[in-house]
Amino acid sequence: MSRLDYTWGLKTQDSRLKRKNRSSLGSRVSGFGSTQGFTLVEIMLVVIIIGILAAMVIPNIAGRGEQARVSAARADIDANLTSALDLYELDNGQYPTTEQGLRALFEKPASAPEPISWNGPYLKKKRTPLDPWGREYRYVSPGIHNTEEFDLFSYGQDGVEGKDDIGNWGSDSADEAGR
Repeated sequence: MSRLDYTWGLKTQDSRLKRKNRSSLGSRVSGFGSTQGFTLVEIMLVVIIIGILAAMVIPNIAGRGEQARVSAARADIDANLTSALDLYELDNGQYPTTEQGLRALFEKPASAPEPISWNGPYLKKKRTPLDPWGREYRYVSPGIHNTEEFDLFSYGQDGVEGKDDIGNWGSDSADEAGR
């Protein structure tokens, strides 16, 4: 018998032993009795638990989109646009008129009263700012609610003057503010 025959014989015998060990090991691991899979009761219990969790989580998530838009509008009004208007007022001695509008923050007004020392643009984007609903912010100077300065507001989700307006006069609702 040659060395090659002897080696081949060991390999085949070794592989038969491995197969035998694997099959006996597999039966021990998966042999937890005769049941395989889940019972109908177990599946229904999992479905009920998932349903209960979904019922608790979905209502909390559903209103977040609109709440985020309102927060973004308030941040635009209270920080970004008001700061830009205050800088304009510091440079020119007064806020832009209603006719000049928010356009005066990125384009020097040509209408009276012409700015004394326009150092704009006062906004990074050179276009009229849009609220989170895609509509232009409203600007009135002098303001109805802020008679010393200006009113800066968004008509909110519904896009019409009324109940869900967001403005710089400290109230979420124009109805509450007497508008």
